[in-house]
Amino acid sequence: MAINLEQIKRRQATAQPRQPNYHRPKKHHYILKTMLLVVPSILIFLGAAVYGNHSQWQTAAQLEKTIRQQAQSKKSHNSVGNTPVFAVTIAKASQERNVPPDYSGQGGLTSKENMLKLAASTQPEILRGHVAMPSYQISEPVYEGTSNHVLAIGVGINQPNQVFGQGNLSIYGHNMGDYNALWPYKPTKFSALQNMSAKHVINQPIYLSDGQTVYEYHVTKLNYGVPVKTYEANLAQETPSKPTINLVACLEDDTFWQQVKRSGYTNFKADKRIVVTGQLVYQKSMRDMTETIKQQLQ
Repeated sequence: MAINLEQIKRRQATAQPRQPNYHRPKKHHYILKTMLLVVPSILIFLGAAVYGNHSQWQTAAQLEKTIRQQAQSKKSHNSVGNTPVFAVTIAKASQERNVPPDYSGQGGLTSKENMLKLAASTQPEILRGHVAMPSYQISEPVYEGTSNHVLAIGVGINQPNQVFGQGNLSIYGHNMGDYNALWPYKPTKFSALQNMSAKHVINQPIYLSDGQTVYEYHVTKLNYGVPVKTYEANLAQETPSKPTINLVACLEDDTFWQQVKRSGYTNFKADKRIVVTGQLVYQKSMRDMTETIKQQLQ
């Protein structure tokens, strides 16, 4: 049979063009491309955060290490400062230990060197107990007064004659500027107050112990950015219907950091406060608490 080449050419010319065989990209290709774009951005962000704040985180961590070493030293020497003192015996303890309570502290971090020096000091203070807020990793010894030394080694009561579980009790603690710390660091002192929002903190428990009894308060209010004079004036006038606790720390907002930078990192005095308020729910003997809570209150 003869092959008609012209006929074959005409058929090829009029035939439908063959569609290319496209393959749909696989899903994991999209994921890989997304990761290649997102991961470097995350690393840059974290690197910037660490670079900008690591000095404060390291200072706070070093301070905590110094405080732990001093606490262990006191325990090994059976120091009387390890036993919490009740409000009714503060005057006696003050006279015996020659420790006049100082309520003049208004917050504002001193230099790194001064903070570490204060923390390493063997100067005695009057221990009142411990405060803990597990949901925000707060666990601090509570001392009488708010001197620079007290606020370096723990947190302090800002007025005399304060009885745990009664009246309107305020406890002051430093905001160490490590509220945004990344592992292996963590917020120290009352820095975590700056991480709080009313949505998440309301009804969270605050535990206060005098070594024998644990007073559990539940958060009822978060005041963010209260001027110092306003807070102190309200504190003097307030007569709550239920026993109340206030955890107080400095607010480190943009205005605060502008002031710090202008001063060459020498003026850390804050004009505003963060105040977390809780009302007493119940009190229990320390021996009736869970081991986890006990550990945070000693």
